[in-house]
Amino acid sequence: MKSTFFLWSLALVAFPLAASAQLVVDRPIQLNGTNPADRQVLGLPVPTGPMDVLTAGAEQAGSYRTASPAAGAEWAIDLPNLSAAPTAGTHIMVRTPSATAGPVNLSVNAGSPIQVLIHGGGPLLGEDVIEGTMLSLVYDGASFQVLNGSIYKRRPCPAGLTQVDDQFCIEPVERAPLEFFPALEVCGSLGLRACRWGESFMACQNRTALGLNNMGDNWEWTADASNENGSARIVGGGSCLSAGNSLITTASRAFRCCFSR
Repeated sequence: MKSTFFLWSLALVAFPLAASAQLVVDRPIQLNGTNPADRQVLGLPVPTGPMDVLTAGAEQAGSYRTASPAAGAEWAIDLPNLSAAPTAGTHIMVRTPSATAGPVNLSVNAGSPIQVLIHGGGPLLGEDVIEGTMLSLVYDGASFQVLNGSIYKRRPCPAGLTQVDDQFCIEPVERAPLEFFPALEVCGSLGLRACRWGESFMACQNRTALGLNNMGDNWEWTADASNENGSARIVGGGSCLSAGNSLITTASRAFRCCFSR
């Protein structure tokens, strides 16, 4: 097999202007030169069709599966390297446009629109898409599934809460003391959650600028577990740096609710 391939190569090199030929090899070609430079195939053109040889450069760049649709919620892309109808497992990258409200659908190579789903099967909504996001999509046979992390715009803080940073909001005033689980239920009933230790610490450190009251003057519950059985972590007893453990069923503590943006 190696000899045949070598002879064909000589023939093509010796008569480059006399004729063109196509070599079909029905088994693997082994490149076993001692020098790494000898173990490579050069001169392959940029692939333009689904049956073309995919070069390492094209694979690394990912250009054959990357597209930028026009604005709107009905995305249409043209990828001539892919078949007209995507098959299960087809992976593409889409640079998101300025989208309009409503569920996003994607059409590949003038095919039928296919719904785009995110986070467990819910529709990707155009109003939640940040323009310019590189969206990784895989076709599951029925829909395109978003693979990469959250591409949602940050949600605004609910009324009455203060924005601490791009990640979360916090109640500016602590709530009256309760045991641990009743405190969690209060936050949950409001569509909020208990604050984590790191969030409480960050908010406390910036309490003056944020206008937060009563932080660092008494213990407050956090959502973090402690190293003691039947206990949860508490913070703020005397300073922002204070941290400790408290039994969750026999002690009542002040608390605040937080909100993930």
